[in-house]
Amino acid sequence: MSAASWLDALPTDFYDQLAHCLSLHGMAAAELLSQPETQRLTALTTLDGPKVQQLNQIQNHQQLLASLHAEPLDLYHLLLLGRLTLETSLATPVLAYVQEQMQIDEAQLEYLKTYCLELSAAFLNTLEEHVAAPVGTASLGLHRLQIEEAFTKLLAAQPTPTPPAANLRLSEPQLQMLRLALLLVHSLPATADHPFLRAVGKLPHLQPSALEPLIEHLSRVRAREQLTLTMPELVQLYQGMQVCGMIFVSDVMSRLGLEDAFPTLSEAEAATIDTEPVSNRQAVGEMVSGFTLWVQQTFPESSEIQQARQEILALADTL
Repeated sequence: MSAASWLDALPTDFYDQLAHCLSLHGMAAAELLSQPETQRLTALTTLDGPKVQQLNQIQNHQQLLASLHAEPLDLYHLLLLGRLTLETSLATPVLAYVQEQMQIDEAQLEYLKTYCLELSAAFLNTLEEHVAAPVGTASLGLHRLQIEEAFTKLLAAQPTPTPPAANLRLSEPQLQMLRLALLLVHSLPATADHPFLRAVGKLPHLQPSALEPLIEHLSRVRAREQLTLTMPELVQLYQGMQVCGMIFVSDVMSRLGLEDAFPTLSEAEAATIDTEPVSNRQAVGEMVSGFTLWVQQTFPESSEIQQARQEILALADTL
Protein backbone atom coordinates (compact mmCIF):
# COMPACT_ATOMS: atom_id res chain seq x y z
CA MET A 1 0.00 0.00 0.00
CA SER A 2 1.44 3.39 -0.96
CA ALA A 3 1.88 6.22 1.51
CA ALA A 4 -1.03 8.10 -0.05
CA SER A 5 -3.39 5.13 0.03
CA TRP A 6 -2.85 4.16 3.67
CA LEU A 7 -3.35 7.75 4.75
CA ASP A 8 -6.48 8.03 2.64
CA ALA A 9 -7.78 4.94 4.43
CA LEU A 10 -7.71 6.70 7.81
CA PRO A 11 -11.21 7.54 9.09
CA THR A 12 -12.21 11.19 8.83
CA ASP A 13 -12.57 11.41 12.63
CA PHE A 14 -9.10 9.99 13.21
CA TYR A 15 -7.72 13.27 14.54
CA ASP A 16 -10.63 13.53 16.98
CA GLN A 17 -9.74 10.06 18.27
CA LEU A 18 -6.07 10.97 18.57
CA ALA A 19 -6.34 14.57 19.82
CA HIS A 20 -5.83 13.94 23.55
CA CYS A 21 -3.12 11.39 22.78
CA LEU A 22 -1.20 13.83 20.56
CA SER A 23 -1.53 16.62 23.11
CA LEU A 24 -0.36 14.52 26.06
CA HIS A 25 2.51 12.90 24.15
CA GLY A 26 3.53 16.27 22.72
CA MET A 27 3.76 17.86 26.16
CA ALA A 28 5.70 14.86 27.46
CA ALA A 29 8.14 15.01 24.53
CA ALA A 30 8.65 18.74 25.12
CA GLU A 31 9.36 18.08 28.80
CA LEU A 32 11.86 15.36 27.87
CA LEU A 33 13.74 17.52 25.39
CA SER A 34 13.98 20.33 27.95
CA GLN A 35 16.18 18.07 30.09
CA PRO A 36 19.98 18.33 29.87
CA GLU A 37 22.04 15.80 27.92
CA THR A 38 19.43 15.06 25.25
CA GLN A 39 21.87 15.45 22.34
CA ARG A 40 21.77 11.76 21.43
CA LEU A 41 17.96 11.71 21.31
CA THR A 42 17.91 14.92 19.28
CA ALA A 43 20.39 13.44 16.82
CA LEU A 44 18.38 10.23 16.42
CA THR A 45 14.99 11.91 16.06
CA THR A 46 15.88 15.37 14.65
CA LEU A 47 13.28 16.69 17.11
CA ASP A 48 13.92 19.82 19.16
CA GLY A 49 11.81 22.28 21.12
CA PRO A 50 10.61 24.39 18.16
CA LYS A 51 9.74 21.33 16.04
CA VAL A 52 7.80 19.77 18.93
CA GLN A 53 5.96 23.05 19.40
CA GLN A 54 5.06 23.05 15.72
CA LEU A 55 3.72 19.49 15.90
CA ASN A 56 1.74 20.40 19.01
CA GLN A 57 -0.15 22.98 16.95
CA ILE A 58 -1.88 20.31 14.82
CA GLN A 59 -5.57 20.94 15.47
CA ASN A 60 -7.59 19.06 12.84
CA HIS A 61 -7.64 16.04 10.54
CA GLN A 62 -6.35 17.95 7.51
CA GLN A 63 -3.30 19.26 9.41
CA LEU A 64 -2.62 15.77 10.76
CA LEU A 65 -2.72 14.28 7.24
CA ALA A 66 -0.48 17.06 5.90
CA SER A 67 2.09 16.35 8.61
CA LEU A 68 1.97 12.61 7.94
CA HIS A 69 2.40 13.23 4.19
CA ALA A 70 5.33 15.63 4.64
CA GLU A 71 7.29 14.29 7.63
CA PRO A 72 5.74 11.10 9.06
CA LEU A 73 8.88 10.36 11.06
CA ASP A 74 8.42 13.56 13.05
CA LEU A 75 5.07 12.36 14.39
CA TYR A 76 6.48 8.89 14.90
CA HIS A 77 9.31 10.32 17.00
CA LEU A 78 6.93 12.63 18.90
CA LEU A 79 4.72 9.72 19.89
CA LEU A 80 7.66 7.48 20.75
CA LEU A 81 9.44 10.05 22.94
CA GLY A 82 6.18 11.07 24.57
CA ARG A 83 5.32 7.45 25.28
CA LEU A 84 8.71 6.72 26.82
CA THR A 85 8.47 9.84 29.00
CA LEU A 86 4.91 9.19 30.20
CA GLU A 87 5.99 5.88 31.71
CA THR A 88 8.62 7.56 33.93
CA SER A 89 8.78 10.18 36.67
CA LEU A 90 9.90 12.74 34.06
CA ALA A 91 6.21 13.11 33.19
CA THR A 92 5.21 14.19 36.71
CA PRO A 93 5.00 17.95 35.96
CA VAL A 94 3.14 17.27 32.70
CA LEU A 95 0.55 15.06 34.39
CA ALA A 96 0.13 17.55 37.24
CA TYR A 97 -0.51 20.32 34.70
CA VAL A 98 -3.03 18.20 32.77
CA GLN A 99 -4.86 17.26 35.98
CA GLU A 100 -5.11 20.90 37.02
CA GLN A 101 -6.25 22.11 33.60
CA MET A 102 -8.84 19.37 33.12
CA GLN A 103 -10.00 19.46 36.77
CA ILE A 104 -9.88 15.66 37.08
CA ASP A 105 -8.99 13.38 39.98
CA GLU A 106 -6.17 10.84 40.19
CA ALA A 107 -8.29 7.95 38.90
CA GLN A 108 -9.47 9.95 35.88
CA LEU A 109 -5.91 11.07 35.16
CA GLU A 110 -4.67 7.48 35.26
CA TYR A 111 -7.48 6.42 32.92
CA LEU A 112 -6.60 9.22 30.47
CA LYS A 113 -2.92 8.28 30.55
CA THR A 114 -3.66 4.59 29.97
CA TYR A 115 -6.07 5.39 27.13
CA CYS A 116 -3.52 7.64 25.42
CA LEU A 117 -0.72 5.09 25.80
CA GLU A 118 -2.90 2.41 24.21
CA LEU A 119 -3.65 4.70 21.27
CA SER A 120 -0.01 5.64 20.77
CA ALA A 121 1.05 2.00 20.88
CA ALA A 122 -1.45 1.11 18.14
CA PHE A 123 -0.56 4.12 15.98
CA LEU A 124 3.18 3.52 16.34
CA ASN A 125 2.64 -0.03 15.08
CA THR A 126 0.70 1.34 12.11
CA LEU A 127 3.44 3.84 11.32
CA GLU A 128 6.09 1.13 11.51
CA GLU A 129 4.17 -0.79 8.84
CA HIS A 130 4.00 2.09 6.37
CA VAL A 131 6.80 4.60 7.10
CA ALA A 132 10.34 4.14 5.81
CA ALA A 133 13.23 4.09 8.28
CA PRO A 134 15.68 7.01 8.36
CA VAL A 135 18.49 6.84 5.83
CA GLY A 136 21.25 4.55 7.03
CA THR A 137 18.99 2.49 9.32
CA ALA A 138 17.99 -1.06 8.34
CA SER A 139 14.44 -0.81 9.71
CA LEU A 140 12.19 1.45 11.72
CA GLY A 141 12.04 -1.23 14.42
CA LEU A 142 15.83 -1.15 14.79
CA HIS A 143 15.72 2.65 14.82
CA ARG A 144 13.17 2.49 17.64
CA LEU A 145 15.50 0.26 19.66
CA GLN A 146 18.30 2.82 19.27
CA ILE A 147 16.04 5.58 20.54
CA GLU A 148 14.87 3.47 23.49
CA GLU A 149 18.49 2.67 24.38
CA ALA A 150 19.42 6.35 24.28
CA PHE A 151 16.40 7.18 26.44
CA THR A 152 17.38 4.50 28.99
CA LYS A 153 20.87 6.01 29.26
CA LEU A 154 19.42 9.49 29.68
CA LEU A 155 17.08 8.24 32.40
CA ALA A 156 19.95 6.51 34.23
CA ALA A 157 21.85 9.82 34.30
CA GLN A 158 18.93 11.69 35.92
CA PRO A 159 19.25 12.44 39.65
CA THR A 160 17.27 10.04 41.80
CA PRO A 161 14.06 11.76 42.96
CA THR A 162 13.50 12.09 46.68
CA PRO A 163 10.90 9.50 47.71
CA PRO A 164 7.64 10.80 49.18
CA ALA A 165 7.29 10.63 52.96
CA ALA A 166 3.63 11.49 53.37
CA ASN A 167 0.40 11.98 51.41
CA LEU A 168 -2.06 14.38 53.02
CA ARG A 169 -5.52 15.73 52.19
CA LEU A 170 -5.93 18.99 54.09
CA SER A 171 -8.95 21.12 54.82
CA GLU A 172 -8.93 24.74 53.69
CA PRO A 173 -8.08 26.11 57.18
CA GLN A 174 -5.24 23.59 57.58
CA LEU A 175 -3.84 24.42 54.16
CA GLN A 176 -4.05 28.15 54.84
CA MET A 177 -2.29 27.68 58.17
CA LEU A 178 0.63 25.85 56.55
CA ARG A 179 0.93 28.52 53.86
CA LEU A 180 0.82 31.35 56.39
CA ALA A 181 3.38 29.68 58.63
CA LEU A 182 5.90 29.34 55.81
CA LEU A 183 5.25 32.87 54.56
CA LEU A 184 5.75 34.27 58.04
CA VAL A 185 9.04 32.44 58.54
CA HIS A 186 10.14 33.49 55.04
CA SER A 187 9.39 37.14 55.82
CA LEU A 188 11.25 37.28 59.14
CA PRO A 189 14.00 39.92 59.18
CA ALA A 190 17.27 38.46 57.94
CA THR A 191 19.23 40.37 60.55
CA ALA A 192 17.84 41.46 63.88
CA ASP A 193 19.27 42.01 67.31
CA HIS A 194 17.19 39.32 68.96
CA PRO A 195 18.35 35.81 69.93
CA PHE A 196 15.16 34.19 68.65
CA LEU A 197 15.46 35.62 65.15
CA ARG A 198 19.17 34.90 65.03
CA ALA A 199 18.45 31.28 65.99
CA VAL A 200 15.71 30.92 63.36
CA GLY A 201 18.10 32.34 60.77
CA LYS A 202 20.55 29.51 61.47
CA LEU A 203 18.08 26.68 60.82
CA PRO A 204 19.08 25.20 57.42
CA HIS A 205 15.59 23.99 56.50
CA LEU A 206 14.06 27.44 57.10
CA GLN A 207 16.37 29.51 54.91
CA PRO A 208 14.30 31.72 52.54
CA SER A 209 15.76 30.08 49.42
CA ALA A 210 14.98 26.62 50.85
CA LEU A 211 11.39 27.60 51.68
CA GLU A 212 10.47 29.10 48.32
CA PRO A 213 9.94 25.82 46.39
CA LEU A 214 7.64 24.49 49.12
CA ILE A 215 5.73 27.79 49.30
CA GLU A 216 5.18 27.55 45.55
CA HIS A 217 4.19 23.88 45.89
CA LEU A 218 1.56 24.67 48.52
CA SER A 219 0.19 27.58 46.48
CA ARG A 220 -0.86 25.12 43.74
CA VAL A 221 -2.63 22.67 46.07
CA ARG A 222 -6.36 22.94 46.69
CA ALA A 223 -8.21 21.79 49.78
CA ARG A 224 -8.84 18.03 49.89
CA GLU A 225 -6.44 17.40 47.01
CA GLN A 226 -3.59 14.97 47.65
CA LEU A 227 -0.49 16.77 48.93
CA THR A 228 2.63 14.64 48.54
CA LEU A 229 5.55 15.66 50.76
CA THR A 230 9.15 14.51 50.90
CA MET A 231 10.87 14.20 54.25
CA PRO A 232 12.79 17.50 53.81
CA GLU A 233 9.48 19.24 53.04
CA LEU A 234 7.86 17.63 56.06
CA VAL A 235 10.70 18.87 58.25
CA GLN A 236 10.23 22.38 56.86
CA LEU A 237 6.53 22.34 57.70
CA TYR A 238 7.17 20.78 61.11
CA GLN A 239 9.65 23.48 62.05
CA GLY A 240 7.86 26.31 60.24
CA MET A 241 4.58 25.62 62.02
CA GLN A 242 6.27 25.62 65.41
CA VAL A 243 8.18 28.84 64.70
CA CYS A 244 4.88 30.42 63.64
CA GLY A 245 3.22 29.15 66.82
CA MET A 246 6.00 30.50 69.03
CA ILE A 247 5.71 33.94 67.44
CA PHE A 248 1.93 34.03 67.45
CA VAL A 249 1.31 32.88 71.01
CA SER A 250 4.12 34.91 72.57
CA ASP A 251 4.86 38.61 72.62
CA VAL A 252 7.57 38.32 69.95
CA MET A 253 5.31 39.61 67.19
CA SER A 254 4.37 42.85 68.91
CA ARG A 255 7.74 43.29 70.64
CA LEU A 256 9.63 43.09 67.35
CA GLY A 257 7.04 44.89 65.27
CA LEU A 258 6.25 41.83 63.18
CA GLU A 259 2.53 42.45 62.76
CA ASP A 260 3.10 43.72 59.23
CA ALA A 261 5.27 40.72 58.39
CA PHE A 262 2.47 38.28 59.18
CA PRO A 263 0.59 37.66 55.92
CA THR A 264 -3.09 38.56 56.01
CA LEU A 265 -5.90 36.63 54.37
CA SER A 266 -8.08 38.12 51.67
CA GLU A 267 -11.78 38.49 52.50
CA ALA A 268 -12.57 35.35 50.49
CA GLU A 269 -9.85 33.35 52.28
CA ALA A 270 -10.87 34.68 55.69
CA ALA A 271 -14.43 33.55 55.05
CA THR A 272 -13.22 29.93 54.85
CA ILE A 273 -11.83 30.01 58.38
CA ASP A 274 -14.56 30.00 61.00
CA THR A 275 -12.52 31.55 63.80
CA GLU A 276 -13.43 34.54 65.94
CA PRO A 277 -10.67 37.18 66.33
CA VAL A 278 -10.56 36.68 70.09
CA SER A 279 -9.64 33.01 69.62
CA ASN A 280 -6.98 33.43 66.91
CA ARG A 281 -4.10 32.62 69.25
CA GLN A 282 -5.88 29.55 70.58
CA ALA A 283 -6.75 28.38 67.05
CA VAL A 284 -3.17 28.78 65.87
CA GLY A 285 -1.87 26.98 68.93
CA GLU A 286 -4.25 24.07 68.37
CA MET A 287 -3.30 23.74 64.70
CA VAL A 288 0.41 23.87 65.48
CA SER A 289 0.20 21.35 68.31
CA GLY A 290 -2.07 19.06 66.26
CA PHE A 291 0.30 19.05 63.27
CA THR A 292 3.36 18.67 65.48
CA LEU A 293 1.86 15.74 67.34
CA TRP A 294 0.83 14.05 64.09
CA VAL A 295 4.35 14.31 62.69
CA GLN A 296 5.97 12.97 65.85
CA GLN A 297 3.52 10.06 66.16
CA THR A 298 3.70 9.18 62.45
CA PHE A 299 7.50 9.25 62.23
CA PRO A 300 8.71 8.21 65.71
CA GLU A 301 11.89 6.59 64.36
CA SER A 302 12.83 9.33 61.90
CA SER A 303 16.26 10.79 62.63
CA GLU A 304 15.36 13.86 60.56
CA ILE A 305 12.31 14.61 62.71
CA GLN A 306 14.24 13.95 65.93
CA GLN A 307 16.95 16.39 64.80
CA ALA A 308 14.33 18.96 63.79
CA ARG A 309 12.67 18.59 67.21
CA GLN A 310 15.95 19.20 69.02
CA GLU A 311 16.54 22.33 66.95
CA ILE A 312 13.06 23.63 67.85
CA LEU A 313 13.58 22.89 71.55
CA ALA A 314 16.80 24.92 71.42
CA LEU A 315 14.93 27.66 69.60
CA ALA A 316 12.29 27.81 72.34
CA ASP A 317 15.01 28.52 74.89
CA THR A 318 15.74 31.83 73.13
CA LEU A 319 12.23 33.22 73.77
